[in-house]
Parts: sequence; structure tokens; C-alpha cells
Amino acid sequence: MSSMELNRSQGFSVRLASTPEEIERTQRLRYDVFATEMGAQVQTSRPGVEWDEFDAHCEHLLVEELATGRIVASTRLLRRAQAEQIGRFYSESEFNAEFISSLEGEVVELGRTCVHVDFRSGGGIMLLWSGIAQLMKGWDIDYLLGCASVPCRDEGQLVQTLMSNLRSNHLSPEHLRATPRIPVARGDYPELSGAIMPPLLKAYLRLGAWVCGEPSFDEEFGVADLMVILDMRELNHRYFKHFLGRESKAADAVTKTPSVAATA
Repeated sequence: MSSMELNRSQGFSVRLASTPEEIERTQRLRYDVFATEMGAQVQTSRPGVEWDEFDAHCEHLLVEELATGRIVASTRLLRRAQAEQIGRFYSESEFNAEFISSLEGEVVELGRTCVHVDFRSGGGIMLLWSGIAQLMKGWDIDYLLGCASVPCRDEGQLVQTLMSNLRSNHLSPEHLRATPRIPVARGDYPELSGAIMPPLLKAYLRLGAWVCGEPSFDEEFGVADLMVILDMRELNHRYFKHFLGRESKAADAVTKTPSVAATA
């Protein structure tokens, strides 16, 4: 393994990007998923490369299929010191979250998480989380922040169906609440039966994360974003070990199971 590699198993490499070229490859995956597939109105640094001002301050985690060289999943991580240089975390673009400045210790934000359409059976996100778990240990993270997206081209019916459960079981304590800058309107319609929770949000909750309040509408991406926070003191250690110790099974899932799930 290279110094930037966190896991190599069953033909996949999970590592931090170490060159501008590797970062651009993650940005091209983001463009394919967010712009081409989802129809999001994204910023680009060049054709086919999704970019924003936070990229230069982040570490970029990727999963590469070694046989083909394809990047099959990626996310970016913004550490507290770098967020302070910019003046905010990305989440604060969508939420008023004054509590962040009072958090003690290392705070890291995940963002722009995506998985290639051919690798969404669950194994792609599992491999990505195996790398995140290694970084959570290595960087001695105290709080993990993020925005988990829910498709919102149905006037908010799916996100409000999910929120009925999240409000009851997964809301953060009052001192860790955020308010959306663009609230998602609550429509007067019945809950969806069999509503599927996006894989990224499901992984957060299984690890012990909380939802910090009501969703915010992301106009560029056409999604409802939920701000989530994981206090490492509340970490579900059993599920955390699932990511640390079962990388090979994650890789098996990538290679053996067809794509059926929506993007994380």
C-alpha cells in the first residue's frame, strides 16, 4: 500500500487522492452522477469536471477498481482548520448551524459523496466507509458532519415520509439543532408506502448519527438535504467495526451484486 492508501482488497483500492489528476478523476465521477444522471446545475472547472470553492481545501477519498482504473466511489473531507480558513463548512451554506463553532475537538465534514451507477448494490458505499472509518481513527475525529441528500422531485413527499420517523427517533439534542436556509414545504399528502432511505443517510444513522432538524432544499441539485452529526462518544462501535473489519466482504458485494440502489 502507498502512504495514502487505506485499504486494498479484492481488486479495489481505497485511498486519499494524492495528485491533482486523481482529484480531477473524482470530480469527473461527481459530474457524471450529479450533472449527467441527476440533472443538477453544477459548477465546472472544465467540461465534465464538477467543482466548487471547497475542493481545494478538502481531502478527497476514492475507491478505484484496479483492473479498469475506474473511480467507482468518492467523497471529500473538510477538516476544521481548513473550514476556518474558508470561513465555514459547506453545510453552513444550507443551514444556520451556530452550534458548530462551540464544538470541542476535531470536526470533519463529509461531502459530495457519490457512487458509480454500476456499484450501487451496497458494496460501493461500504468500501468508501471502510476508508472513512480508518480516517475517523487516524485523525482522532470528535464530530463528523455531513449533508445527506434525499431526492426531491416529488414536491417533498419522500423526504417528509422519512422525516416522520426521523423526528421521532433520530433528532439531535436541542443544542445540536440547525435550521434550513430554504425549508422544504410540507405538502398535504399521504406518506409513501415502502419509502427507501438513501444508503448514505442509512449508514450515518446506523453509526449513531443524529439529524439536526428539518431539511433544506438544494436548488442546484434538486434534493432535500438533511444535516447530520455524529458525536463519536455516541458511536455504534459494533457497526463501526463492521466497516473496519469487513472490507473484503464489501468488495465481494461490489463485484457480485447488480446495481439496484439510488446514489448515496
